[in-house]
Amino acid sequence: MDVDETRDEYVERFSALVGKGLDELFVADRLPGLVGGRLEHFAVVDRVVDKVVGKGVSVHAETRFSFRGHRFRYERQIWPPGFPLEIQTALYIEHLRERVLTRRYREEGDSEAVIEI
Repeated sequence: MDVDETRDEYVERFSALVGKGLDELFVADRLPGLVGGRLEHFAVVDRVVDKVVGKGVSVHAETRFSFRGHRFRYERQIWPPGFPLEIQTALYIEHLRERVLTRRYREEGDSEAVIEI
């Protein structure tokens, strides 16, 4: 994160970088990816957080998508940042991919139910 970068600038740049990364994640020629999956929704939302010291607002990125007959929802805090922007965006994409590809899901489950990852 640039020292002079504001919250809004950081969030805008994060959204652009992650949007590109998510688009690439579902492309058939890009392995290892989520080939056959479909991105349904990506948004950045404010969350009010109660802390011991006081109240604050954090920003979370939320991604909803379908893959192999299941629907998923992934949310992660992006502001205040824990890492520089480029690392934060790479972690967001890789963590999402790793959680989907390394877990087992029941076939008989409700196909409309959303799996929180």
